[in-house]
Amino acid sequence: MCTKVETIEAPQLPPPKVSRMLEKMKKKHNIVTDPASDEKQKEVEYQPDLLAISTQYSKIAYDFFKRGLAHLQDSKAYV
Repeated sequence: MCTKVETIEAPQLPPPKVSRMLEKMKKKHNIVTDPASDEKQKEVEYQPDLLAISTQYSKIAYDFFKRGLAHLQDSKAYV
């Protein structure tokens, strides 16, 4: 009894698109990554996290507008 065995190759995925905003943030904060290099990975461990930085700036902006809105609502012109 013979059976035919077919091998199915996984389709190759296109390379991921590079975000311009992410690249600008990396350049601004001097973040260099290379998944193949252990030295670069160790350097990256001590560099600032882009998500943490953007969250911090978002909180500052939110607090600024929140204080401004509270001040506006306390004014006589708003009432």
